[in-house]
Amino acid sequence: MRPEEMGFPMRDLTAGERTVPHPIMFATLDKEAEEGEIPEVEIRERSEYAYYPGCVDYYDYEMQFSRDNFGETDHGVIFDSSVKLLEAMGMKPIILDRSFMKCCGHDQLWQGKIDVWNKLREYNETLMKRIFEKAGVKTLIVSCAEGYRTFKLDYDLGDVEVKHITQALYEEGIDFKARKKSRVTYQDPCRMCRQMPVGPVYEEPRELIRMVGAEYVEMEHFRADATCCGVAGMMYCNERTKGITNDRMIEAKEQEVDYLLTACPKCLTHFGCQQHENLYREDRERFEFKVIDITQFLAECLDETSAKALAMEREAVEQTFKEPVVSEAAQKEASR
Repeated sequence: MRPEEMGFPMRDLTAGERTVPHPIMFATLDKEAEEGEIPEVEIRERSEYAYYPGCVDYYDYEMQFSRDNFGETDHGVIFDSSVKLLEAMGMKPIILDRSFMKCCGHDQLWQGKIDVWNKLREYNETLMKRIFEKAGVKTLIVSCAEGYRTFKLDYDLGDVEVKHITQALYEEGIDFKARKKSRVTYQDPCRMCRQMPVGPVYEEPRELIRMVGAEYVEMEHFRADATCCGVAGMMYCNERTKGITNDRMIEAKEQEVDYLLTACPKCLTHFGCQQHENLYREDRERFEFKVIDITQFLAECLDETSAKALAMEREAVEQTFKEPVVSEAAQKEASR
């Protein structure tokens, strides 16, 4: 049952004095609800699995190109890593590419933009059901904690089961050739853990981390008692939310870890942003550990060359964004 059907008062939380941060990104995502008819997608190969990467590229555009806070956070590598992991298990999932799919609508729902949410959900539901029927999909795999909750609880996908990628990897079995001799802790994303009334994902990420030989340690608050990374749904960005982020990262620092892992792009954004900002504030903690998504951590353990291959792929993608776009007229002028 959807929130509005349960009698919860739904209002647009962007109205009034408070504004949602990252307005350009949200204007772009919201606009998707108004764009285009549902396309006919060609299915070249049938598969029992489909994979939805979420809005990771949009986060990279926002955090790396339209903001002052560049940092080292890389969301796009989640997509690369997830596909490598699934293929390593012999899966060839139908990729629900964002060229024809839309945002799942998580943030719009929780921000109270019900009209936008309904349009995004109806579009995605209709298109996904068509694709699933044509391709024979039985399981939808997602690598985003918020997408996992949204598709599992707020969408009607018929008999198709929704799994987070860590569940699929653990249940289906995967062989890691390389080992990580590192000290690691893990952030339990709110949306796929303590805020999931059914199917919370606690054990699978931890077991996968141990499978690659890493030393796993818990922070002070973990599993159902884990604290938020700062704020869900990009609802705020202020000193209070950053204080929550900072406190959580201090918990990781107290464990003297090499890695703080998570399975939520929002957690990755907030931790990475805090890590970068604190470098330039004398009164703030310095965090030396790496903050990355669990899929990247695991994909680097597939074999000895996986880490280098991922790094080279991402470097090539980033380079295409850095190269200036030169018009044909300008090229002719320069050649004279």
